[in-house]
Amino acid sequence: MRLIEIIKQNNYETVSIIGLAKNAGKTVTLNYLIEEAINLNIKTGITSTGRDGENIDLVTKTQKPAILVTEGMYAATAKKTLMFSNAKAEILETTGISTAMGEVIIIRVRQKGNIQIAGPVSAKDMKYVAGRLKYYGAEVVFIDGAIDRKAVSSPAITDACVIATGAVLSRDMKKVLEKTAHAVECFSLTGTDEYVKNIVRKINKTCIISEEGKTVVPDIKTSITGGKKISELIDEKTTYVFIKGAVTSALLKELWENKYLRGIKLVIEDGTKIFTDINMWNEMRRKGLKVEAMNTINVLAVTLNPISPEGYFFDSEVLKENMKKVLPGIKIVDVVSGGDED
Repeated sequence: MRLIEIIKQNNYETVSIIGLAKNAGKTVTLNYLIEEAINLNIKTGITSTGRDGENIDLVTKTQKPAILVTEGMYAATAKKTLMFSNAKAEILETTGISTAMGEVIIIRVRQKGNIQIAGPVSAKDMKYVAGRLKYYGAEVVFIDGAIDRKAVSSPAITDACVIATGAVLSRDMKKVLEKTAHAVECFSLTGTDEYVKNIVRKINKTCIISEEGKTVVPDIKTSITGGKKISELIDEKTTYVFIKGAVTSALLKELWENKYLRGIKLVIEDGTKIFTDINMWNEMRRKGLKVEAMNTINVLAVTLNPISPEGYFFDSEVLKENMKKVLPGIKIVDVVSGGDED
């Protein structure tokens, strides 16, 4: 089944596209999904957590693909981006949300062409504009995200996400596979027990939960700097440790020094909160670190870009076959070399 058909069949209304690096094929993936939606007469809305669709990447100075839109589509974008777009559009609403490129507006495309998009940065604002796009008629909203703004993939904002990866991550295919598998694992963590969720929702702070259901809240400003204090409160009766906010390598290292951690479950908000070194994460997981999430993220697919702007590339079929091996059960789509298969 084609990716757009999976989205439609499951009634997913908001889908984020997360690039694991710049030039990983995020915009190509967006264009691919737009085209597939057009073929099925699905009305779409688009927005972005950054700026996308410009001819030249402002950071890497490399050529970028344009975002192609057609009549009847919707977009949430900053006013100034319309100056760089040749698609004709009608302004439906001003949102009052400010960005570096002006206020975010809701538009309907009147004549097909290329467009630049620069949407809101905060998760709260993104959720709002996605709702407005759906209000005006978008059946599916695609959010162009980024690895440094991956919170947009939180289940609080989107129904599902697509991860874009490719040769740009490394000249070594094994490293590309490893980094992609790590990202998918973090995003696909198992949901924790409902009774744990109920406890955490009431406290809404980093806490240690014992087998009797008792809780202790460490006296810390943030979990990032509070690893030692959290560790001191973990004992043989501890069953769960909930970490609110970011999970870093430093935090994990301090927690891992507690001998009881191997027998308990570490609970985090969702996979977007993991900011750890891959090697440390993999080593701790091999030694028995159990991690669950309050909110699970639905990874729909991984899209591949076998070409790097630095001039090197992988054999697309070899990359695809190897990615299937490290990510069994995940739909793999090469959007550069032919796209989806039926």
